[in-house]
Amino acid sequence: MIMKVFVGTLYSGENEFDECVAAIQSQTYRNFDHFVFKNLPNKEAHVTLFKSFLDKSDEYAILVKVDADMVLANDMVFENMVDKLQENPQIDLFAIAVHDFFTDKLIWGLNAYRNTVRWDFDKETIFVDIPNLPKEKVIFDDRSLAPAAFHCKNPSPFQSFHYGVHRGLKSIQPKGGSSHWNSLNQIRSNFRRKKEVRLGLAVLGAELAYAGGFTIADLDYTNPRMSDILKNYMSWDAVQVELKIKKLRWLNWGFLPNKIRRKILISRSSP
Repeated sequence: MIMKVFVGTLYSGENEFDECVAAIQSQTYRNFDHFVFKNLPNKEAHVTLFKSFLDKSDEYAILVKVDADMVLANDMVFENMVDKLQENPQIDLFAIAVHDFFTDKLIWGLNAYRNTVRWDFDKETIFVDIPNLPKEKVIFDDRSLAPAAFHCKNPSPFQSFHYGVHRGLKSIQPKGGSSHWNSLNQIRSNFRRKKEVRLGLAVLGAELAYAGGFTIADLDYTNPRMSDILKNYMSWDAVQVELKIKKLRWLNWGFLPNKIRRKILISRSSP
């Protein structure tokens, strides 16, 4: 059976967009339509994408979400994902690890969802893209087919800063935040090793989030507040960014052991 694919892309000015589209159009699996959702607030963007797919579930069997900061790694990605779902009819979500610029590691992931998947659109959460699925309905491949894409292959300073704020807020959620906390620690190590300003801006964004400088509302690309704050740091070099991070870490309980620090930050951010 030939499975028609709904390819959904959320776009808010990402540097990689043109390369993202070109990689999608080069796929060997041709039975897909590509839909781009531009410049919507974070939750609205995800809800619009998922509802658009579900509304067309009689036409499309699979949703592959390829965000504008993702560049597919080869021209067989869609073909491999469709094959895996056909081989495993009991699976509703197949994900392949992607290579992440910030951690310089494989992370989760490029996702292919069946049209039987459902999301809780009314739930107030920062994890807006997580579906209602038991673990046995999911396969994650971080070996044979990875990486499926390059995540943030060439991020702008704003992308980097936004990424850090977003992951920072996620990392201090009581449930589901530990992986983001670990990821930010890896980015911190990567920045100290490479002295790459964009890595530093991601860490800085997270530390400002820990200090209470941002809320979920600031994540929306339609909200100018984050870009306004970033202007204060746009001319800084890696040394200046590192000094600011060290100061914020000290103020944000960074002198404590890692696990204890996170517990305090979670308790301080909870309503």
